[in-house]
Amino acid sequence: MSDLESIEDRLAAWSREYADLPLYSAITANSARDDEVAGLLLSAQPGQARPVLLLAALHDLVLDHPDLPMAQWYSSVVGADAAATGDPWPEVRNAALAHADRLRQVIATRSTQTNEVNRCVYLAALLQRACADVPDLPVGLVEIGASAGLLLGIDRYRTTIEAVEAAGGERAAYGPRDSPVQCLGEDRSTRPAAQLRLPPIASARGIDLHPVDLTDAPAVRWLAACLWPEVPGRYERFTAAVDLLRPDPPTVDRGDMIDDLPATLVRADGDHLVLFSSWALTYAERSRRPQVARHLADAARDGRPVSWITAEPPRCMPGVELPPHLRDAQGGTVLAARRWRDGAELAPAYWGTAHPHGQWFDFA
Repeated sequence: MSDLESIEDRLAAWSREYADLPLYSAITANSARDDEVAGLLLSAQPGQARPVLLLAALHDLVLDHPDLPMAQWYSSVVGADAAATGDPWPEVRNAALAHADRLRQVIATRSTQTNEVNRCVYLAALLQRACADVPDLPVGLVEIGASAGLLLGIDRYRTTIEAVEAAGGERAAYGPRDSPVQCLGEDRSTRPAAQLRLPPIASARGIDLHPVDLTDAPAVRWLAACLWPEVPGRYERFTAAVDLLRPDPPTVDRGDMIDDLPATLVRADGDHLVLFSSWALTYAERSRRPQVARHLADAARDGRPVSWITAEPPRCMPGVELPPHLRDAQGGTVLAARRWRDGAELAPAYWGTAHPHGQWFDFA
């Protein structure tokens, strides 16, 4: 099978898997039958010729050129109530071919990044559980693979978690009521938390090989382009978070999230050091991941509490034993923790599962 045939097969498969997204499924289904449009992905870096990269490049194009006829199908450009219906393909194809050079350049130099602010739903739940034995200690929060650092603004957002009806349907909330950023998710745990109480966050800092400056309009536009406009609320929540944090953004150090982590840990203030990763550690080679635990063990030698909480694919957090049904799983998001108290590590813990974008979580 040629590279182009392989790309077209992936586009066709993506359109079937996400048939509930009318715009994106139409684009991928038609691209799978169009050598010229599908062929744009031939310029991608090795391993990056994915349908989502083509979709992001097209989304970036209309965000930058909202006057293009194809923009009428994008709710992120015209608003959810004004998005066109019908067949978008003729105008999408016309725009793709007219701007083919630009699209090839974007595809060749970019990779998709998911800055999903709603992941604060499971970050808040993980923080509460990690801090349960030291609830009053100010936290020094550190995120690896932080990108633009949007999750580090968790204490500036309103995060609401609803329990399923079978568990009473109660709500737990955290953060300013009047925040322009509203995160919402469902707690599917058998015993959902009755309240969401987090300790004060003394500092919030990230590390990323290529951190995104919130004042860099093209870089921020690319992060927005990687969001799917047909999923309600995602684009709007992202732009609200960017607007809120831009005047006073969290610090994101430039560096390798494993090799350069010790320097970031030293800069983190707080009596309880909490390290977090969400779909970031999975991009590090498996053999390198245990080094994170060694860095944290070093940081815990002075006796202060240290916690490492993750929301990653199965088998990503080193040292955590998974339940049998997840040991061979290929998808999903696993919530796990490793903690050090008084300089010694506690037993690594599997805590449950979650939707990758924070729509729900389920503590075991």
